[in-house]
Formats: sequence, structure tokens, C-alpha cells
Amino acid sequence: PRLLLASSNISAPSLSSAAKRLACGALRGAIVTTAEIQPQERQRHASLAWAMLAATGIPHLEYFDLDVRPSEELGEFDFIYLTGGNSYYLLKRVRETDADAVLERLHEAGVPIVGAGAGAVLLGPSIRHMRIFDPNVPDIGWKNTAALNLAPFSVLPPANRWRARYSDYEMRLATACTVSGCQIVELNDGEGVRIEGRNVTCVGGDWSEPRANENAPGSVETDSPTHVLTAV
Repeated sequence: PRLLLASSNISAPSLSSAAKRLACGALRGAIVTTAEIQPQERQRHASLAWAMLAATGIPHLEYFDLDVRPSEELGEFDFIYLTGGNSYYLLKRVRETDADAVLERLHEAGVPIVGAGAGAVLLGPSIRHMRIFDPNVPDIGWKNTAALNLAPFSVLPPANRWRARYSDYEMRLATACTVSGCQIVELNDGEGVRIEGRNVTCVGGDWSEPRANENAPGSVETDSPTHVLTAV
């Protein structure tokens, strides 16, 4: 597997460098814009992603909306970027269009996949934990919260904003781990995790403290200053 899970985008230098490393040799990149429901916000996410990915050196970039294009066409790309937005809507459309099967096939073939925000959450085992931190996010009638499980843990982006909002943040995090049944790694703004094979590397930010909640199944160990983790 070759994954990069970013808290919100890859504008931070360390995340941009990680994306560039994954993109090395890629010829055709797809920017999947489907997660954002509001057209204006979708365009903002898409334009930002284009600007950032252009710096990676991928010769050809295309916007790809699962609401418009057949998911099978995703198989023609050798680099995938999933933008942020509503994780429920993204999961719903990925399942309904059978894009999940395409993404799993690309993942198995070693095609790099970058997820930002909702895109990063989609790549883990579950999106259920997001409802605990953002109860007002519309679920679009989608109740099955099992995600793609391409990453061995779920992520919580942006953890620093939720931590600032809720005085009971730690309790919510423990509950989120319990109800989702998986490990949750907290990602602050400007942070991410890169997964290559069984190596999981923390990117950006201050990782002096382990981010995996102690109540989550399994464990993540970190080494300083470059945090290379072992996927569980």
C-alpha cells in the first residue's frame, strides 16, 4: 500500500514533500472532488488540490467527480487524490458507484492514494467516529459507516480544532474508539501519516506524544524525531 492521510490538505511543506515522493513516476492524477456537497466549496477544494498537486510534477491532472463520471474510469489513473468535505456523502457515493472496488484494486496494485480530511477518513476502517465530534454533519441517509479499510486505523482530522471546541474531548475520543471498534490516530492541521507497506510514518507537526488513543484496539509506537510506526 502507498497512502498519505492528511488532516485537511497537503499545503504544509512536509505533506507536500510526502505527496511528491508518492507521486514520483506517476503520469496521470485524478482529483476526486465528490466529498463536498456545496458546489462553491467543492470548487474551492478542487482548485486548492490542483495547485498543490501541480507542484508534485505529475504531468497530467484531471478533476474526477463520481456524481458525473463512471467509477471504472478511475482505473485509468496512476495517482488518486481524495479531497475533503462530507465523509458520509463521499462514502455513500463511493459505495453506490462501485468506486470502492476500483480504489481497492488500485491500492492492491500499489497506486498511490492521498486522502485529505474526509478523503483520509474514507481510507480507514470506519467513519462512525466523526459523528461524535460533528453531530450536525448530514449523513445523507447513509447509515453504513464501514469505510474502505485500506489503512489499518482511522484518523481524526483536524484533532486540534475538536480539542479546542470540546472540554470533554478525551472522553469523546475514548467513546469514538469504542463505537467504531478501531484505532484512531489524531491528526492536527498540517499533519498526516504516510503508509508504505507496513511502515507508517508521521508527517508534519509535533509528534512528541503518541496520537493513537490508548483505549483503541492495538497500539502505535513512535520514535523521535522521525516517527516510523509499525502498522497493526
